[in-house]
Amino acid sequence: MFEGIDLLVVAVVAVAFFLGGVLKGVIGLGLPLVAIPIIALVMPVAKAIPLMLAPGYIMNVIQMRQTWHARMPLLGWWPLFVGMGAGVGLGVHFATNAPENLMRGVLGATIILFVGLSFARIQIPKRTVENPAAGLTMGGVTGLFGGLTGVFGPTLAMYFLARQLEKDRFVWIMAVVMLTGVVFLGGALTAAGGLSQDQLAGTVAVLVPSWLGLSAGALVRRRVSQETFRKVALAVLAVMGVSLLGAALGWS
Repeated sequence: MFEGIDLLVVAVVAVAFFLGGVLKGVIGLGLPLVAIPIIALVMPVAKAIPLMLAPGYIMNVIQMRQTWHARMPLLGWWPLFVGMGAGVGLGVHFATNAPENLMRGVLGATIILFVGLSFARIQIPKRTVENPAAGLTMGGVTGLFGGLTGVFGPTLAMYFLARQLEKDRFVWIMAVVMLTGVVFLGGALTAAGGLSQDQLAGTVAVLVPSWLGLSAGALVRRRVSQETFRKVALAVLAVMGVSLLGAALGWS
C-alpha cells in the first residue's frame, strides 16, 4: 500500500481518520462509519478495513479503563461473543473474495440502515434481547458486518440500548465487545492473508489523525449541542451511504 506513496491517498486517509475521530469524540462511536466510506473513494474497501485495527484496539482499551468502575461479569454475554467470532470469520471470507462493487454496496446499505435507525430511535424490546438466542443472533450479525465492512457499532448499540444498561455500563460493555470484535477481525484477516506489513504500518500511522480527531471532538462536545452535531453527522453519513450504494448499483 505504501510502495510508491500516493500523497492524495495519504491525505484522504488522514482526513478520514481525523473526521472519524471527531465523531467518536462527540458521540462515543462512529469512527469506522466515517473513515471507511471516505477512504473507499481512493482505495478498495477490503484494503481500508485493516486500517481500523490499531485505532480499534487503542480507543476501546481506553474506554474500558475510563469506565472500569462499571465493569460486570462477562459469562452471561457468552452468546454474543460466540456469534461475533463466527460472524467475523464469515464476513472476512466474503470480504476477501467479493467484488469491489458488492463491498461498496454492503457498506453503503449498512450506513443507510444505521442512519435510519438512529433518526427513528428504534429499539428492540428488552424481553427479546435477554434471550440467549438473541445474543447469539446479534453477535453473528454484528460480526458479519464487522468482517465485511469494519463497522461493528450499529447493531451492538441497538442491542445494548435494548438491554437498558446504566450509561457507564453501556460504554464499558460496548468497549469490551468491540475490542473483542477487532481482535477477531485481526485474526481472521491474518488467517485469510488479508493483512500485509504495509497495512500493519498503516493502521499504526492512522493513530495520529485518529487521536487528533478524538481530541477535537471532545472540544466540540463541550461547545456545540450534541444533538445538533449528531443530526449533522448522520445527515453527512446518509449522503455517503447513498453515494456508495449508488456507485455499486451503477446509478449515474
